[in-house]
Amino acid sequence: MSKHQLGPAPRFNIALASGAPGGALKALIIDEGELSRSVISTMLREMGVQQVHTARRPEQARRQIKEAGHAYDIIITEFHFRRLSNHDMSGQDLLDELRQARGLPMQTIFIMVTDEARYQHVADAVEGALDDYLLKPFTARQFEERLQIILDRKHALREVFAAIEASDYAGAAELCEAMFHSSINYKVYAARIGSELYLRLGQLDAARRMFEALLEYKAVPWARLGLAKIDLGNADTATACRSLETLLADNPSYVDAYDVYGRALLEEMNFTGAAEMLAKAVQITPGNVARLQKLGSLQLFLGFSESAAKHLMAALNIGSQSRSLDYQGLVALGLACLDEEDRDGCERAARFLQDAQQRFPDSFRVRTLSQTLEVVQALSERRADAAQNGLRQLASSLDHPELSFEMGCNLIMLIVRSAGRQAMPEARAWTERTTQRFAVSKPRTRMLEMAAAAMPPIEAIVRNAAAGINEAAREAMSHLVSKQHERTLQALLELAQRSLNARIINLAHASLKHHGQHLPEATAQRLGMVIDGLHARYTDGGRRFVEREQQS
Repeated sequence: MSKHQLGPAPRFNIALASGAPGGALKALIIDEGELSRSVISTMLREMGVQQVHTARRPEQARRQIKEAGHAYDIIITEFHFRRLSNHDMSGQDLLDELRQARGLPMQTIFIMVTDEARYQHVADAVEGALDDYLLKPFTARQFEERLQIILDRKHALREVFAAIEASDYAGAAELCEAMFHSSINYKVYAARIGSELYLRLGQLDAARRMFEALLEYKAVPWARLGLAKIDLGNADTATACRSLETLLADNPSYVDAYDVYGRALLEEMNFTGAAEMLAKAVQITPGNVARLQKLGSLQLFLGFSESAAKHLMAALNIGSQSRSLDYQGLVALGLACLDEEDRDGCERAARFLQDAQQRFPDSFRVRTLSQTLEVVQALSERRADAAQNGLRQLASSLDHPELSFEMGCNLIMLIVRSAGRQAMPEARAWTERTTQRFAVSKPRTRMLEMAAAAMPPIEAIVRNAAAGINEAAREAMSHLVSKQHERTLQALLELAQRSLNARIINLAHASLKHHGQHLPEATAQRLGMVIDGLHARYTDGGRRFVEREQQS
């Protein structure tokens, strides 16, 4: 029996009260109970919402949201659903997935329904992107009043949403900040959107200003999390970790804080601690595809292939139709299954990426990841020549601007697994070349070493190649002591051209900017043209491309 009560008819027409034409709003209700869906649908229609769609479970709702011609204006979901497997989605998982894939417009109203026993989990979700929650049982009047408050709030920020739709994020953030200082009713909501926009824009000082002003007004956990993100963005990982530890002690179910803490621990090179934080996040949201893939991928680096395969396969089972499923996670799944001698798992991951390649035939990223899994399959089936040829094909792309750090780690993992099965005369050269390009920081260098850890001779090649890049950079910069500016810049340029290392390219770029005035104009221009070309091609290359967000 439904715990919701129809009660007297609502006093207001919500669609009209929001300023929208009658029946213009579109709603989606997600609930396993047929009676509950029917009752809430009736409530909405009596309030003036004519387009009401329903889904039994979050997995079905995900498809409906993805296939909707226009975004839903209202999404109402139950928090808890019957467990059909260990990684079924909850309402929280659906909310997080939509946020992570940027699939939830800020204008959309998202409400979660729960009972008293799960109240704290849902209250913590409000700290993310949830507009509100409703405790069972509730009446039609309570439902309408709560929804009307949210609609009024959305209406008050209509200029902000219009600016976001027009991609004027700076303007939207400034509107939010002005509303924070002038509004009485919508201070916290405006601050949440504005500070998030400032973070996206990389305006950390402006974001800090808003978070600190808000905390003086009201102690909200997400503002404390925002300050930790800023510390992390400023490379102050120690302060970020202390703040996050305190925040989680006060709010142990705040799943977003575990995500950020995991990132901070990765920067601190505490990879085991990062995996523990990701595992806690997965424990809270076992149906979250992105978190399952992040945890499984890190477990693969740590050498826990069995756990990695379990979490990465769960992500594929849940997220095969999800925008949050990252193709790189499928490569990690293939590698973990190779370690576990799970030929079927290798084949499934490879087949999924082959399908993706048909949808995105011009994507270097999808093509390279698919080729990586073809090598995994060849190794799984003990086709040594095919694996060797596939490795040569991957290594031929080591100078490609779009080759990413992840792809470099994949290559080293394949080299390690191939070298243990057959002679690999090119193993040293490929490993050195990969390391020289991607050893751009201590955490990344350590991850390259971890990718090679199963074979100590390969790991030693990584370590020595990274040390060689650092030593060459130090030697180049040492010429500044004797004011040999041209010699410094020429040495940095040669190292940048040889390695294609983004850190070295950035160092050459910054050094020319600071010391170029000491060079003859023609020399500065000549060096500048080459350095600028490298900077444009190799310091923005390897980013994730739109096919990840558009995958179907």
